[in-house]
Amino acid sequence: MFRQLLRLSQHTIIYGLGVVVGQVVGFFLIPLYTRYLTPADYGTLEILQTTLSVLSIIFTLGLTSALFRSYFLYDNAEKKRKVVSTAFIFLTTSSLILTLLLVALAGSFSTLFFKSGEYVTYFRLIFLTLFCTTGVGIGLAVLRAREQPTRYALITASQLLISVSLNIVFVAVFHRGVLGIIEGNLIGAAFSYLLLLATVISRAGLGFSWEELKAMLAFGLPMVPAGLAMSVLSLSDRYFLQFLSTPTELGLYSLGYKFGLVISGLLVGPFTLAYAPFSFAIYRDQNAKTIYSRVLTYFVLVSMFVALALSVLSREVIAIMATPEFHAAYKVIPLIALSYVLYGCYYVVSIGTMLEAKTKLLAPFVIAAAVVNLGFNYLLVSHYGMMGAAGATLIAFLVLPVSSYLLSQRYYSIKYEWGRVTKICIAFGAIFAGSFFITDTYSTVHSYVIVGVFKLLALLTFPILLYLFRFYQPEEIKKTKEVIKAGPGYLKRRLLRRPVLSEGSSDREDPKL
Repeated sequence: MFRQLLRLSQHTIIYGLGVVVGQVVGFFLIPLYTRYLTPADYGTLEILQTTLSVLSIIFTLGLTSALFRSYFLYDNAEKKRKVVSTAFIFLTTSSLILTLLLVALAGSFSTLFFKSGEYVTYFRLIFLTLFCTTGVGIGLAVLRAREQPTRYALITASQLLISVSLNIVFVAVFHRGVLGIIEGNLIGAAFSYLLLLATVISRAGLGFSWEELKAMLAFGLPMVPAGLAMSVLSLSDRYFLQFLSTPTELGLYSLGYKFGLVISGLLVGPFTLAYAPFSFAIYRDQNAKTIYSRVLTYFVLVSMFVALALSVLSREVIAIMATPEFHAAYKVIPLIALSYVLYGCYYVVSIGTMLEAKTKLLAPFVIAAAVVNLGFNYLLVSHYGMMGAAGATLIAFLVLPVSSYLLSQRYYSIKYEWGRVTKICIAFGAIFAGSFFITDTYSTVHSYVIVGVFKLLALLTFPILLYLFRFYQPEEIKKTKEVIKAGPGYLKRRLLRRPVLSEGSSDREDPKL
């Protein structure tokens, strides 16, 4: 079991490398952006990017997820290629038609969201970016299905670095503001699209199967309503802030949300990318349910620690990185970070519905959570602004794992380690509450750096508290000692060893796919 969990961890780390590079670079760009963009500019950018995210659900039609199931149904390489090429051809055709339609309607989008025709070009560039990212998505899904996280990370990191580099030039040198960021993102997406386009065509060909398409659509289309509902959960608050609050409040919320979203980029996102193929691959193993259970425990352990670090250090980090008019953004970070921990838990505990092909049953629960989100946003945003939006997000995201757990257990019962999960939550709460006493020392020392150092020391008590709570099991302590002891020698062997294909590897079986 530990070997399989180690493989999942390795893939999660590698999948995350590309995102980490972009997040780190983006993090250090905050001082630049906050000097060239106003909070209102941040709000405008957020509306544009939110629109792109919502429409991407419609463009993909759930086929990136459906590709995994169809891909792993076959051992025959030719049938796997047919699955990939069918999904690629269909999505390319459908997304092209939708893109042309949206470009023609760009003026309507500009008038709807900004009550002006000034942003027509902005929306047209967003729609072109959407076409490219749809193609990129199917290409990256193939790499995930083949469990090639290194190549995945290289491509995503390259796209991010290109986009960020161009953003710097367009914003700081040419002073193109929000438009420059959109232009840089489009060029980065186009680069990855052309690269993956050549790869998919050369390896999978241009074969097409109506039967495979019907099967994938049957699996993927029921996920579209759930996907749209997820967009409502994670993105609708921007629209409420746009119409019920002020552009400045939206800009502050957007910056704080980006900090809270770090947990998604560093952990939740890479984990979900690795977990989908991993969970299908071990489905037939005798100890599969034990592994699924332990995955939740370890996911909560790591994600809660990351969320704790973000929550405790948020005020000091934003004070150091951003200009004074953005400092209030720190207030929403703890709520957003916890929301995405809950989203990761939702992904883990709903594994039974994925394995048993019951994805259509998830939609009503996700839609219900979306309705909860809309209701609380309506009630809270007009009175509490960005804090109301953050609170509504946390409440709605809590509905997701609870409801999906109850549903999934009906079809694939798993005994999760809820006692250990509770201990993690108690340790989180104790340290977070204690951090407020440390924050009060700022009035004495007048240094965010010194306060931040004290908070870092407080974070180090997290594993100690868990030890006092008897969280760790004997075999985990033993395995950890073995890994620490063998670590240097293992790394040396990995660095010096020449890559050799195993007899059962997919690359050996079919060099084209």
